[in-house]
Amino acid sequence: MRLTGQFVPLTGALIGLLGGAIYWLAVQIWPASVAVILAMTATAILIEQVSRLPAVRHWVLSRVMLVLIKYNALMALSAAQLPFAAPANLSLILIMVCGYACSFALLIAVMAYRPQKSASKITSAELGTALVAGFAPAALLGIPGLIGASVAILAGIGIIAFLRFKRAEAVPDTLDITQLSTEACFYLGALATWKYV
Repeated sequence: MRLTGQFVPLTGALIGLLGGAIYWLAVQIWPASVAVILAMTATAILIEQVSRLPAVRHWVLSRVMLVLIKYNALMALSAAQLPFAAPANLSLILIMVCGYACSFALLIAVMAYRPQKSASKITSAELGTALVAGFAPAALLGIPGLIGASVAILAGIGIIAFLRFKRAEAVPDTLDITQLSTEACFYLGALATWKYV
């Protein structure tokens, strides 16, 4: 879609409306700082699609937005109470261990299902071991950890489906975004659930 002069303000207004709608929906579940970053991310992606910006900028923007989402989610999770007695500040350390373990397990899953022929294949046993090791820590967090892992798994499945649909290679940029996005999804899932348990 090419932008033409008379429709640029209307396009901007529609993008702003979408950002506002995403903020409104997100703030029902997460703190305002997380909702703002999610709205900013959605509008930035839409602007890139409308203006057809280069792919390199997309990867940089995606990384920045994912880091901001992770930061805000972790700040909100720093007040989370674990389902067992633990010293102060241990909860965020454990949440980070779970988020990274889960995201790296899903990274192995994406690598296992990539369509490229030249890459060394990951065996079913290696994949199974990686998934068990990656998801097991989430059980220590109780329901929020399990919901966080579920949301991250859904993101990982989405990435695998996208790669298969596009018949795309799992290049280093894709793997980097896989790890960042599944980790961010873990934190968002855990954060959305924590206030209910």
